[in-house]
Parts: sequence; structure tokens; C-alpha cells
Amino acid sequence: MRNTNSSLKWLHKKTNIFLDERIEDTNHPIRGIYGIFIKDENKKDKNESCVYVGRSKSIYGRMFESNKGHVAMMREKKHFIPELNEASDDENIKVFIKILEEVRLEFDNYYKDMQRLASAENYYINKYQSINQCLNQVPEGTNTTKEDWESMKYKIIINKFSVCLI
Repeated sequence: MRNTNSSLKWLHKKTNIFLDERIEDTNHPIRGIYGIFIKDENKKDKNESCVYVGRSKSIYGRMFESNKGHVAMMREKKHFIPELNEASDDENIKVFIKILEEVRLEFDNYYKDMQRLASAENYYINKYQSINQCLNQVPEGTNTTKEDWESMKYKIIINKFSVCLI
């Protein structure tokens, strides 16, 4: 089925915003850590710099779904990182949205699965903050409920059981 998300359509028209193409695969949403990087050709220092590290159970969802998705906020110029709003109009500001790490669910323990995602996010925040990047954030709480986790775990068990019966 063709993706009709308006923020994704807007992004495809932009020549200065680059999205890791794996994020667009809505059939296989990536749970993990992403980074948003900026390279400002207007500034003396033209090096790529991390402005945000985040985690999500669906990086696609975090970029595009609702009005709180990063790309959706950039499109509306309502992002909490001013440079990302500026990039909407200034082709000299390059934005790179990258998957830093995929963090798969292990389904061994709900709390451990949630902590793995949080720990991976903290690792990258620490990494970039140690070089004075990504300084406008702190990690947040979990975004997957225990009930959702249990439901996903049950589906995996049923799928494995079904495969064994074949």
C-alpha cells in the first residue's frame, strides 16, 4: 500500500533533509535509537553536529505520526530545536536523520526490554554530550506499556508455535 503521509511527501520534496531509508519501511518498524544531525553551510564550522538523540518503539512513528513527529514539527516550523525549523527554509542547513542502533525486543523480561532501550539512548546521549553536542535534552520515560509489551510477546509466541506445527 502506498504511503500517503503528508509530512513524508513534504520531506521527499526537500533537498537538504536526508532520512535513513530504513525508517520509511512501515511494514517493519524499527525500535531503537535515532539521531538528528545538522551541517550548517552558513557557519564557519561546517562539521556535522548531533542536535538530538531519541528512542522509539517505531522510529517511523516518531518522525511522522501526529503533530509531535520530528518531521511533522519541522514542516510546521514548530520544532523545539530552532535549527530544525530554520532548515525548512534554508537549503544551506543540511539535516540528517539516522538510525544509531536498532534495539530489538528480547521478550525475556518486560522491564529488561524497556531498560535496554533506555540504556542505549543514554549511551548515545552521553557520547554526544561528552563532545558538547546534543545538549538540549534529557532522556524520558518508557513509551511502551507493559500491556503492549505482553501483547507483542504473546503474538511472537503464537507465531513460533504456529511455525512448529507446520
